[in-house]
Amino acid sequence: MRHRVRHPEAAGTTAIGLAVGGLAPIAVGALLVSFRDDIDNTNLALILVLVVVVAAIVGGRAAGALAAVTSTLAFDFFLTKPFLSARIDSADDLETALILLAVGLLVGEVAARGRRARRAHEAAAENVFRVHRVADDIAHGAPLAVILERVRRELLDLLGLWDCWFELQPFSWVLPRMDRGGTVEAVEHLWLDAGFVLPRDGVELPVVDRGREVGRLVLIGDPDVAVSLEARVLAVALADQLGVAIAMARPSEVSGLAVGPDTEQAP
Repeated sequence: MRHRVRHPEAAGTTAIGLAVGGLAPIAVGALLVSFRDDIDNTNLALILVLVVVVAAIVGGRAAGALAAVTSTLAFDFFLTKPFLSARIDSADDLETALILLAVGLLVGEVAARGRRARRAHEAAAENVFRVHRVADDIAHGAPLAVILERVRRELLDLLGLWDCWFELQPFSWVLPRMDRGGTVEAVEHLWLDAGFVLPRDGVELPVVDRGREVGRLVLIGDPDVAVSLEARVLAVALADQLGVAIAMARPSEVSGLAVGPDTEQAP
């Protein structure tokens, strides 16, 4: 049975951020119309900067940039004379609008960088738990099939794979190999923002038992998912843990491992 693990959270969050960046400044600008005679235009612009920050935190750099531009247009349209017009008669208001745009872009970029740093920290913590979960299964003497399924599921999620399975030697066909440094040999790499895409035709990740290759994990990549070097190096570490489990298992357990993409794995 094939599995496809997708990560819709990031795309959904970006879409929400873009919606906030495109619509929230207009809504806030319209609400501020009631206060434009009582509050200085500079302070009104600062309120719109807050909208930029929220959009960048929620949706990243693109949402922050969109919010900065939309906030500037909303400030011009709703809060500067002549009202409800794209013209700005006052030099001070024009200067404020330009500063709003510049500050909005800058603050949005800073907020987006902070968001990326927070996500990187969370991902690093989760990667530690991936290794810990497999090690915990090994330490508690879990059956080899259970450990294999744990490694397989961790790889599916870590690398955003279409599918992943284990094969014993001899192998039925030749695949590009991921070496211990996470590099995939003899493959034309398609790069996205965060790394390169694993080939859909498959990559082999060797499983080693005391220096001897006993099998391989076949990784079927998703063409829409970029895989960072850090994730690939962690995948090698997970394969090494599987090799440790194989070294500790009885020969009957090893020979009885389910293999192939369409074979049911242990729960």
